[in-house]
Amino acid sequence: MRLTESFYRRKLTQCQAELDDANLDGLVLFNPAHIYYLIGFFHFPTERTIAAWIPRSGEPVLFLPKLEEDHAASSWVHSRHIYFEYLGPPHPVNWIGETLAKWGYNKSVIGYESGLGVRTLERLQASLPLARWSSEGGVIVSRMRQVKDDEEIALIRKASEFSDKMVEAGAQAVRKRGLLSEIEINQIVMQSVVRQMMSSLNEIVDVGSVAGGLVCAGPRAAYPHGLPSLARPRMGDCLILSFGCSVGGYHAESERTFFIGEPSKAHRTYYDTVRRAQEAGIDVLWPSNECRTANKVCLDVLRDAGYSLYIKHRMGHGLGLEGHEPPWLEDGDPTPLRAGMVVSAEPGLYVPGLGGYRISDTVLVTRDGPVSLTRYPRDIESMILEVKESRPPAAKKPAAKPRAKTERR
Repeated sequence: MRLTESFYRRKLTQCQAELDDANLDGLVLFNPAHIYYLIGFFHFPTERTIAAWIPRSGEPVLFLPKLEEDHAASSWVHSRHIYFEYLGPPHPVNWIGETLAKWGYNKSVIGYESGLGVRTLERLQASLPLARWSSEGGVIVSRMRQVKDDEEIALIRKASEFSDKMVEAGAQAVRKRGLLSEIEINQIVMQSVVRQMMSSLNEIVDVGSVAGGLVCAGPRAAYPHGLPSLARPRMGDCLILSFGCSVGGYHAESERTFFIGEPSKAHRTYYDTVRRAQEAGIDVLWPSNECRTANKVCLDVLRDAGYSLYIKHRMGHGLGLEGHEPPWLEDGDPTPLRAGMVVSAEPGLYVPGLGGYRISDTVLVTRDGPVSLTRYPRDIESMILEVKESRPPAAKKPAAKPRAKTERR
Protein backbone atom coordinates (compact mmCIF):
# COMPACT_ATOMS: atom_id res chain seq x y z
CA MET A 1 0.00 0.00 0.00
CA ARG A 2 1.45 3.27 -1.14
CA LEU A 3 0.19 6.53 -2.60
CA THR A 4 0.18 6.86 -6.37
CA GLU A 5 1.65 9.51 -8.66
CA SER A 6 -1.86 10.90 -9.21
CA PHE A 7 -2.07 11.71 -5.50
CA TYR A 8 1.22 13.63 -5.55
CA ARG A 9 0.24 15.42 -8.77
CA ARG A 10 -3.00 16.52 -7.13
CA LYS A 11 -1.19 17.76 -4.03
CA LEU A 12 1.38 19.59 -6.17
CA THR A 13 -1.43 21.38 -8.02
CA GLN A 14 -3.07 22.32 -4.73
CA CYS A 15 0.21 23.61 -3.30
CA GLN A 16 0.96 25.66 -6.42
CA ALA A 17 -2.50 27.25 -6.25
CA GLU A 18 -1.77 28.23 -2.64
CA LEU A 19 1.60 29.66 -3.65
CA ASP A 20 -0.16 31.74 -6.28
CA ASP A 21 -2.69 33.03 -3.73
CA ALA A 22 0.17 33.96 -1.37
CA ASN A 23 2.15 35.66 -4.20
CA LEU A 24 5.08 33.30 -3.72
CA ASP A 25 7.20 32.39 -6.73
CA GLY A 26 8.29 29.11 -5.23
CA LEU A 27 8.92 27.11 -2.10
CA VAL A 28 12.09 25.40 -0.91
CA LEU A 29 11.54 22.44 1.42
CA PHE A 30 14.00 20.67 3.72
CA ASN A 31 11.60 19.01 6.19
CA PRO A 32 11.64 15.27 5.30
CA ALA A 33 7.91 14.88 6.06
CA HIS A 34 7.05 17.76 3.70
CA ILE A 35 9.15 16.10 1.01
CA TYR A 36 7.40 12.77 1.63
CA TYR A 37 4.06 14.54 1.30
CA LEU A 38 4.59 16.51 -1.92
CA ILE A 39 7.27 14.48 -3.66
CA GLY A 40 6.78 10.95 -2.32
CA PHE A 41 10.52 10.48 -1.91
CA PHE A 42 10.91 8.52 1.34
CA HIS A 43 14.46 8.59 2.59
CA PHE A 44 16.49 8.21 5.76
CA PRO A 45 17.46 11.74 6.90
CA THR A 46 21.10 12.31 7.77
CA GLU A 47 23.39 15.34 7.85
CA ARG A 48 23.39 15.28 4.05
CA THR A 49 21.08 17.93 2.65
CA ILE A 50 18.03 16.77 0.73
CA ALA A 51 15.66 19.47 -0.50
CA ALA A 52 12.77 20.00 -2.88
CA TRP A 53 11.94 23.04 -4.95
CA ILE A 54 8.24 23.67 -5.68
CA PRO A 55 7.83 26.44 -8.29
CA ARG A 56 4.59 28.40 -8.61
CA SER A 57 4.08 26.57 -11.90
CA GLY A 58 5.87 23.72 -13.61
CA GLU A 59 7.59 20.61 -12.35
CA PRO A 60 9.17 20.16 -8.89
CA VAL A 61 12.89 19.54 -8.42
CA LEU A 62 14.82 17.32 -6.01
CA PHE A 63 18.27 18.30 -4.74
CA LEU A 64 20.18 15.22 -3.58
CA PRO A 65 23.58 13.88 -2.55
CA LYS A 66 25.10 11.39 -4.95
CA LEU A 67 24.59 8.43 -2.61
CA GLU A 68 20.78 8.95 -3.01
CA GLU A 69 20.93 9.27 -6.81
CA ASP A 70 20.02 5.67 -7.63
CA HIS A 71 17.46 5.49 -4.82
CA ALA A 72 15.68 8.58 -6.19
CA ALA A 73 15.58 7.19 -9.73
CA SER A 74 12.31 5.43 -8.89
CA SER A 75 10.65 8.72 -7.91
CA TRP A 76 8.01 10.22 -10.18
CA VAL A 77 9.94 13.51 -10.00
CA HIS A 78 12.27 13.44 -13.00
CA SER A 79 14.13 16.70 -12.40
CA ARG A 80 16.91 15.73 -9.98
CA HIS A 81 20.08 17.69 -9.28
CA ILE A 82 23.01 15.94 -7.63
CA TYR A 83 25.89 17.16 -5.49
CA PHE A 84 28.71 14.93 -4.36
CA GLU A 85 28.97 15.07 -0.59
CA TYR A 86 28.34 17.08 2.56
CA LEU A 87 30.03 19.57 3.40
CA GLY A 88 31.12 20.35 -0.16
CA PRO A 89 32.60 22.55 -1.42
CA PRO A 90 30.40 24.22 -2.27
CA HIS A 91 28.19 23.70 0.76
CA PRO A 92 24.99 21.96 -0.47
CA VAL A 93 22.70 24.76 0.76
CA ASN A 94 24.83 27.41 -0.98
CA TRP A 95 24.75 25.24 -4.10
CA ILE A 96 20.94 25.04 -3.97
CA GLY A 97 20.66 28.83 -3.63
CA GLU A 98 23.16 29.42 -6.44
CA THR A 99 21.22 27.02 -8.68
CA LEU A 100 17.96 28.86 -8.01
CA ALA A 101 19.73 32.13 -8.80
CA LYS A 102 20.88 30.71 -12.15
CA TRP A 103 17.27 29.79 -12.87
CA GLY A 104 16.26 33.43 -12.45
CA TYR A 105 14.84 33.44 -8.91
CA ASN A 106 17.24 36.01 -7.44
CA LYS A 107 14.56 38.73 -7.37
CA SER A 108 11.69 36.44 -6.45
CA VAL A 109 9.58 35.95 -3.32
CA ILE A 110 10.46 32.52 -1.97
CA GLY A 111 8.72 30.53 0.72
CA TYR A 112 10.56 28.51 3.35
CA GLU A 113 9.76 26.52 6.51
CA SER A 114 9.71 28.46 9.78
CA GLY A 115 11.65 25.66 11.49
CA LEU A 116 14.56 26.05 9.10
CA GLY A 117 17.87 26.48 10.89
CA VAL A 118 19.20 30.04 11.06
CA ARG A 119 22.46 29.10 9.36
CA THR A 120 20.59 27.35 6.51
CA LEU A 121 18.43 30.41 5.87
CA GLU A 122 21.49 32.67 5.98
CA ARG A 123 23.20 30.53 3.34
CA LEU A 124 20.16 30.75 1.07
CA GLN A 125 19.90 34.50 1.56
CA ALA A 126 23.59 34.92 0.78
CA SER A 127 23.19 32.99 -2.47
CA LEU A 128 20.01 34.90 -3.42
CA PRO A 129 20.70 38.38 -1.98
CA LEU A 130 17.91 40.13 -3.88
CA ALA A 131 15.18 37.60 -3.10
CA ARG A 132 12.54 38.14 -0.43
CA TRP A 133 11.81 35.28 1.97
CA SER A 134 8.51 34.26 3.54
CA SER A 135 7.90 31.64 6.23
CA GLU A 136 4.33 31.36 4.91
CA GLY A 137 5.62 28.69 2.52
CA GLY A 138 6.02 26.08 5.24
CA VAL A 139 2.66 27.01 6.74
CA ILE A 140 0.99 26.18 3.43
CA VAL A 141 2.30 22.60 3.46
CA SER A 142 1.62 22.08 7.17
CA ARG A 143 -1.96 23.24 6.69
CA MET A 144 -2.45 20.93 3.72
CA ARG A 145 -1.11 17.94 5.61
CA GLN A 146 -3.62 18.34 8.43
CA VAL A 147 -6.59 17.31 6.25
CA LYS A 148 -6.21 13.83 4.81
CA ASP A 149 -7.51 12.61 1.45
CA ASP A 150 -9.37 9.32 1.10
CA GLU A 151 -6.14 7.64 -0.06
CA GLU A 152 -4.27 8.78 3.05
CA ILE A 153 -7.13 7.74 5.30
CA ALA A 154 -7.11 4.26 3.75
CA LEU A 155 -3.45 3.89 4.78
CA ILE A 156 -4.17 5.13 8.31
CA ARG A 157 -7.12 2.72 8.59
CA LYS A 158 -4.80 -0.16 7.75
CA ALA A 159 -2.17 1.09 10.19
CA SER A 160 -4.92 1.28 12.83
CA GLU A 161 -5.82 -2.38 12.24
CA PHE A 162 -2.20 -3.40 12.75
CA SER A 163 -1.90 -1.20 15.84
CA ASP A 164 -4.86 -3.00 17.42
CA LYS A 165 -3.28 -6.33 16.52
CA MET A 166 -0.12 -5.22 18.28
CA VAL A 167 -2.04 -4.54 21.49
CA GLU A 168 -3.67 -7.96 21.26
CA ALA A 169 -0.31 -9.64 20.58
CA GLY A 170 1.07 -8.07 23.75
CA ALA A 171 -1.92 -9.14 25.81
CA GLN A 172 -1.76 -12.69 24.44
CA ALA A 173 1.94 -12.93 25.18
CA VAL A 174 1.24 -12.26 28.85
CA ARG A 175 -1.82 -14.53 28.98
CA LYS A 176 0.03 -17.47 27.46
CA ARG A 177 3.59 -17.01 28.68
CA GLY A 178 3.18 -15.34 32.04
CA LEU A 179 4.96 -12.39 33.57
CA LEU A 180 7.48 -11.61 30.88
CA SER A 181 9.76 -8.60 31.10
CA GLU A 182 8.65 -5.39 29.44
CA ILE A 183 11.28 -5.69 26.74
CA GLU A 184 10.33 -9.31 26.00
CA ILE A 185 6.69 -8.29 25.51
CA ASN A 186 7.78 -5.47 23.23
CA GLN A 187 9.98 -7.74 21.11
CA ILE A 188 7.25 -10.37 20.74
CA VAL A 189 4.83 -7.70 19.54
CA MET A 190 7.30 -6.19 17.06
CA GLN A 191 8.07 -9.57 15.51
CA SER A 192 4.38 -10.43 15.32
CA VAL A 193 3.28 -7.28 13.53
CA VAL A 194 6.17 -7.28 11.06
CA ARG A 195 5.30 -10.87 10.06
CA GLN A 196 1.67 -9.90 9.59
CA MET A 197 2.57 -6.83 7.53
CA MET A 198 4.92 -8.84 5.34
CA SER A 199 2.22 -11.41 4.63
CA SER A 200 -0.55 -8.93 3.78
CA LEU A 201 1.11 -5.86 2.23
CA ASN A 202 2.78 -5.75 -1.17
CA GLU A 203 5.15 -2.98 -0.08
CA ILE A 204 6.41 -1.52 3.20
CA VAL A 205 7.68 2.03 3.62
CA ASP A 206 10.23 1.88 6.43
CA VAL A 207 11.59 5.27 7.45
CA GLY A 208 13.37 4.49 10.71
CA SER A 209 10.81 1.88 11.79
CA VAL A 210 7.46 0.53 10.63
CA ALA A 211 6.40 -0.21 14.21
CA GLY A 212 7.22 0.83 17.74
CA GLY A 213 5.94 0.59 21.26
CA LEU A 214 6.22 1.38 24.93
CA VAL A 215 5.61 -1.29 27.55
CA CYS A 216 5.62 -0.20 31.18
CA ALA A 217 4.31 -2.08 34.22
CA GLY A 218 3.49 -1.33 37.82
CA PRO A 219 4.99 1.90 39.25
CA ARG A 220 6.98 2.35 36.01
CA ALA A 221 3.67 2.85 34.17
CA ALA A 222 3.54 6.26 35.86
CA TYR A 223 6.21 7.38 33.35
CA PRO A 224 4.20 8.41 30.23
CA HIS A 225 7.16 7.76 27.92
CA GLY A 226 8.97 5.15 29.96
CA LEU A 227 11.07 2.85 27.79
CA PRO A 228 10.72 -0.94 27.96
CA SER A 229 13.12 -2.46 30.48
CA LEU A 230 13.99 -5.80 32.05
CA ALA A 231 11.39 -5.15 34.77
CA ARG A 232 8.62 -7.73 35.05
CA PRO A 233 5.03 -6.94 36.03
CA ARG A 234 3.79 -8.49 39.25
CA MET A 235 0.38 -9.83 40.15
CA GLY A 236 -1.94 -6.88 40.80
CA ASP A 237 0.08 -4.45 38.62
CA CYS A 238 -1.24 -2.32 35.81
CA LEU A 239 0.46 -2.77 32.44
CA ILE A 240 0.43 -0.13 29.70
CA LEU A 241 0.75 -1.55 26.17
CA SER A 242 1.31 1.41 23.85
CA PHE A 243 1.83 0.54 20.20
CA GLY A 244 1.77 2.13 16.79
CA CYS A 245 2.86 1.42 13.26
CA SER A 246 2.87 2.98 9.80
CA VAL A 247 1.50 1.78 6.49
CA GLY A 248 2.68 3.56 3.36
CA GLY A 249 4.41 6.02 5.65
CA TYR A 250 1.21 6.96 7.54
CA HIS A 251 0.95 6.41 11.29
CA ALA A 252 -1.69 5.19 13.72
CA GLU A 253 -1.57 4.23 17.39
CA SER A 254 -3.50 2.10 19.84
CA GLU A 255 -2.84 2.02 23.59
CA ARG A 256 -4.52 0.22 26.45
CA THR A 257 -3.95 -0.22 30.18
CA PHE A 258 -4.22 -3.84 31.31
CA PHE A 259 -4.26 -5.35 34.78
CA ILE A 260 -2.45 -8.47 35.92
CA GLY A 261 -5.22 -10.30 37.72
CA GLU A 262 -8.15 -8.64 39.45
CA PRO A 263 -7.66 -4.84 39.54
CA SER A 264 -7.85 -3.12 42.89
CA LYS A 265 -10.52 -0.56 43.71
CA ALA A 266 -7.98 2.22 43.08
CA HIS A 267 -7.04 0.76 39.69
CA ARG A 268 -10.72 0.57 38.72
CA THR A 269 -11.42 4.14 39.80
CA TYR A 270 -8.47 5.67 37.95
CA TYR A 271 -9.09 3.61 34.82
CA ASP A 272 -12.81 4.42 34.72
CA THR A 273 -12.07 8.14 35.06
CA VAL A 274 -9.62 8.05 32.15
CA ARG A 275 -12.12 6.13 30.03
CA ARG A 276 -14.83 8.70 30.72
CA ALA A 277 -12.40 11.54 29.93
CA GLN A 278 -11.51 9.97 26.59
CA GLU A 279 -15.16 9.49 25.67
CA ALA A 280 -15.95 13.11 26.56
CA GLY A 281 -13.04 14.42 24.48
CA ILE A 282 -13.85 12.26 21.47
CA ASP A 283 -17.48 13.46 21.54
CA VAL A 284 -16.21 17.01 20.85
CA LEU A 285 -14.23 16.02 17.74
CA TRP A 286 -16.65 17.55 15.26
CA PRO A 287 -15.82 19.95 12.40
CA SER A 288 -15.61 23.63 13.45
CA ASN A 289 -14.97 22.81 17.13
CA GLU A 290 -11.55 24.04 18.23
CA CYS A 291 -8.77 21.68 19.24
CA ARG A 292 -8.34 23.43 22.57
CA THR A 293 -12.03 22.94 23.35
CA ALA A 294 -11.76 19.17 22.95
CA ASN A 295 -8.70 19.15 25.17
CA LYS A 296 -10.43 21.18 27.90
CA VAL A 297 -13.55 19.01 27.90
CA CYS A 298 -11.42 15.87 28.11
CA LEU A 299 -9.04 16.99 30.85
CA ASP A 300 -11.81 18.63 32.86
CA VAL A 301 -13.20 15.16 33.55
CA LEU A 302 -9.90 14.28 35.21
CA ARG A 303 -9.69 17.61 37.04
CA ASP A 304 -13.28 17.44 38.28
CA ALA A 305 -12.52 14.01 39.73
CA GLY A 306 -9.79 15.63 41.84
CA TYR A 307 -6.84 14.21 39.89
CA SER A 308 -5.14 17.38 38.61
CA LEU A 309 -1.83 16.37 40.21
CA TYR A 310 -1.78 13.18 38.15
CA ILE A 311 -2.25 14.84 34.72
CA LYS A 312 0.99 15.11 32.75
CA HIS A 313 -0.07 15.80 29.16
CA ARG A 314 -2.71 16.99 26.69
CA MET A 315 -5.55 14.99 25.19
CA GLY A 316 -3.76 14.19 21.93
CA HIS A 317 -2.13 15.22 18.67
CA GLY A 318 -2.38 14.87 14.93
CA LEU A 319 -1.37 11.68 13.13
CA GLY A 320 -0.17 11.26 9.58
CA LEU A 321 3.27 11.11 8.02
CA GLU A 322 4.62 11.74 11.51
CA GLY A 323 3.61 10.07 14.74
CA HIS A 324 3.22 13.53 16.30
CA GLU A 325 2.15 16.37 14.02
CA PRO A 326 -0.36 19.27 13.99
CA PRO A 327 -3.06 19.84 14.97
CA TRP A 328 -2.54 19.62 18.73
CA LEU A 329 -5.39 18.76 21.08
CA GLU A 330 -4.01 21.13 23.64
CA ASP A 331 -4.97 24.39 25.39
CA GLY A 332 -2.75 26.50 23.13
CA ASP A 333 -4.12 25.33 19.77
CA PRO A 334 -7.23 27.21 18.53
CA THR A 335 -7.24 25.34 15.20
CA PRO A 336 -10.79 24.53 14.11
CA LEU A 337 -11.26 20.82 13.46
CA ARG A 338 -12.01 19.87 9.87
CA ALA A 339 -13.36 16.73 8.26
CA GLY A 340 -10.39 14.59 7.24
CA MET A 341 -8.22 15.39 10.24
CA VAL A 342 -6.85 12.37 12.12
CA VAL A 343 -5.87 12.71 15.77
CA SER A 344 -5.00 10.62 18.80
CA ALA A 345 -7.27 10.69 21.83
CA GLU A 346 -5.04 9.65 24.74
CA PRO A 347 -5.74 11.14 28.16
CA GLY A 348 -3.86 9.62 31.06
CA LEU A 349 -3.41 9.65 34.81
CA TYR A 350 -0.03 8.87 36.39
CA VAL A 351 0.05 8.05 40.09
CA PRO A 352 3.58 7.89 41.58
CA GLY A 353 4.33 4.60 43.25
CA LEU A 354 1.20 2.93 41.90
CA GLY A 355 1.06 3.12 38.13
CA GLY A 356 -0.27 4.83 35.02
CA TYR A 357 -3.61 4.66 33.23
CA ARG A 358 -3.84 5.66 29.57
CA ILE A 359 -6.16 4.80 26.70
CA SER A 360 -5.34 5.98 23.19
CA ASP A 361 -7.24 5.64 19.94
CA THR A 362 -6.72 6.95 16.43
CA VAL A 363 -9.77 9.06 15.58
CA LEU A 364 -10.95 10.41 12.22
CA VAL A 365 -12.95 13.64 12.16
CA THR A 366 -15.84 13.38 9.67
CA ARG A 367 -18.81 15.57 8.75
CA ASP A 368 -21.00 13.09 10.61
CA GLY A 369 -18.87 13.08 13.74
CA PRO A 370 -15.78 11.33 15.14
CA VAL A 371 -14.94 7.79 14.03
CA SER A 372 -12.44 5.70 15.96
CA LEU A 373 -10.20 3.82 13.54
CA THR A 374 -8.73 1.70 16.34
CA ARG A 375 -11.32 -0.57 17.88
CA TYR A 376 -9.69 -2.59 20.61
CA PRO A 377 -12.09 -2.99 23.59
CA ARG A 378 -11.93 -0.32 26.29
CA ASP A 379 -14.10 -1.84 29.05
CA ILE A 380 -12.10 -2.75 32.13
CA GLU A 381 -13.19 -6.40 32.14
CA SER A 382 -11.46 -6.83 28.77
CA MET A 383 -8.32 -5.33 30.29
CA ILE A 384 -7.89 -8.06 32.93
CA LEU A 385 -5.13 -10.54 32.14
CA GLU A 386 -5.45 -13.82 33.98
CA VAL A 387 -1.96 -15.27 34.17
CA LYS A 388 0.03 -17.67 36.27
CA GLU A 389 2.88 -16.02 38.04
CA SER A 390 6.11 -17.06 36.39
CA ARG A 391 9.67 -16.74 37.55
CA PRO A 392 12.95 -16.78 35.64
CA PRO A 393 14.35 -20.33 35.41
CA ALA A 394 16.51 -21.23 38.37
CA ALA A 395 20.21 -21.43 37.70
CA LYS A 396 21.45 -24.97 37.33
CA LYS A 397 23.56 -26.30 40.16
CA PRO A 398 27.07 -27.21 39.08
CA ALA A 399 27.61 -30.93 38.75
CA ALA A 400 29.31 -32.53 41.74
CA LYS A 401 32.99 -33.12 41.20
CA PRO A 402 34.03 -36.81 41.33
CA ARG A 403 35.98 -37.72 44.41
CA ALA A 404 39.64 -38.21 43.86
CA LYS A 405 40.78 -41.80 44.17
CA THR A 406 42.93 -42.51 47.18
CA GLU A 407 45.99 -44.66 46.76
CA ARG A 408 46.12 -47.67 49.02
CA ARG A 409 49.21 -48.01 51.08
